[in-house]
Amino acid sequence: RDGELFVFDRNGIWRLRDTNADGEADVHELFTNAFGQTMALNEYSNTMKLAPDGSFVIAKKGLQNPTLGQMNGTVLRVSPDGRSSTLLGWGFRQPFLGVDPRTGLITASDQEGNYVPATPLYVVRGTTYHGFLGPQAPKEEYPAPIDDPLTWIPRTVSASGASQVWLRDARMGPLNDALIYVSYNRPELFVVRLIERHARPSAVVVSLTRQFDFSPLSAAVNPVDGQLYVAGFKIYGSGAKRVSGLARVRYTGRPSGLPREIVPATEGVLLRFDVELAPEKALDLANYAVERWNYRRTAAYGSPHYKLDGTKGQDRLEPASIYLSRDRRAVFLGLPAMRTGVMQMQLAWKLSLRDGTAFENLAHFTPFALAKFDPVAEGFEPLTVDLTPRRQPATAPARLPPTRQEGERLALAVGCAACHTITGAAQLGPSWLGLFGSKRTLANGTTVVADEAYLRESITEPAAKVVPGFEAPMPSYGGILDESQVESLMLYIKGLP
Repeated sequence: RDGELFVFDRNGIWRLRDTNADGEADVHELFTNAFGQTMALNEYSNTMKLAPDGSFVIAKKGLQNPTLGQMNGTVLRVSPDGRSSTLLGWGFRQPFLGVDPRTGLITASDQEGNYVPATPLYVVRGTTYHGFLGPQAPKEEYPAPIDDPLTWIPRTVSASGASQVWLRDARMGPLNDALIYVSYNRPELFVVRLIERHARPSAVVVSLTRQFDFSPLSAAVNPVDGQLYVAGFKIYGSGAKRVSGLARVRYTGRPSGLPREIVPATEGVLLRFDVELAPEKALDLANYAVERWNYRRTAAYGSPHYKLDGTKGQDRLEPASIYLSRDRRAVFLGLPAMRTGVMQMQLAWKLSLRDGTAFENLAHFTPFALAKFDPVAEGFEPLTVDLTPRRQPATAPARLPPTRQEGERLALAVGCAACHTITGAAQLGPSWLGLFGSKRTLANGTTVVADEAYLRESITEPAAKVVPGFEAPMPSYGGILDESQVESLMLYIKGLP
């Protein structure tokens, strides 16, 4: 701030000074401790961001073990002079922040876990409660109404959310002024497109890049070159190859297939791009796939996926029609039975630019409100969206046969490698090396064999049998992985020596 360096740790916010101008800080001044802190080792000082008025916005981890802290799991604003702090939001499990340097808008992710069914992304305003309860609190007795996020993000996409950064004053081409969301595990950056057509804002999250071999935690725009710099290191389970890293994400000048806007509507979904699309690809319904599901907030770690009828799994929506805008930069996908009250929607597409360059991506959003599609106002010819359901196939599409190679891919893709090694070294979970066929002594004193039934249950209902030393909760993959995927993971584990 104003040329001075500040850092946030368990004691408070410090100002680092270089009094003899040798490039090293030789004086560490405690700038402020005007907020509650504890000495608990896992009370992480997650984020500190500078607001436009010179105040600091900080996020404190919510897990309280063994020490109870009055301000655990909060987002606070510290006054520019450091003399006071103000509560902005509470009830977080492990929040990471973003602050818009122009408007001061505060966003926060949270970590999936107990009481957090998937990764949420919030706008923090109005001193609202966000649903997390510590182990000392009465089970599932929430002290206030729970705020809804801008969107939920599934575990298979971002199992561990980190900070956010606005690309203000950047030189990143079509990404200028966009909000970027940093994902720790899997290591990835996402573009967040805010939907501000309704009184209640929401958002769509789309992958930007996965080209990291370390786990990113924070990012910033370099004022010298206007590019995005990303840094991170391992602080808990991660499948990343390196312990730490620093990377630059730069704009190459090439056309981008990232969507400019995605809007859920009563008749379907509008997708708008910055580039012209190849019509033959854009108008082929086979190039789109849509699914939706719900989560359940409980004291358990994470949540399975639930269909709208309450059974585990995901509902597939069959597109009925597709339309291309006059400028060929937008498509409208007609979807019967669009509705609000759904926690997660996933839209996938495989398209091509006008020059034939292929691109594909996934979007995730929560349809809190649905817009009314006005074709002419959105740049389309006058039309009535055809919502006639397409004939459903007589049988479900065949699943790919399970393979060991697919199991190895899934172990990285869905986050298993963050907690389970294949080297024999234990992390948060037992190593998979030599696991199959071994004897496992459970917390209740009984001994079982890690056979196929044991592996299947451990994947879909991991709390059913717990081995002492591995009490760290594992999320259930019931309704998330299909039967072929579960069998592929089992083949991979069985194939380890």
